Amino acid sequence: MTPRLDLHGLKHHEVENEVARFLERHLNSGLFLEIITGNSQVMVQESIRIIVQYGLQYYYGYPSYIGRILVVTYDELH
Repeated sequence: MTPRLDLHGLKHHEVENEVARFLERHLNSGLFLEIITGNSQVMVQESIRIIVQYGLQYYYGYPSYIGRILVVTYDELH
């Protein structure tokens, strides 16, 4: 099962800490992670900013993942 973080109900200023805690908890899991942002562009931008700070690859905007960010936590070279 893919670990998920649902940002619904959070205030914009809470996103940074929640996303960072979620990434830290699953950073070396070798799994995909899913962050549910909904339609809020602020939530999307804040989440992607944190994901990039961690140097992780992510996918966003796919039709089957509307309102979601898929984060890659595994290293493709190993």
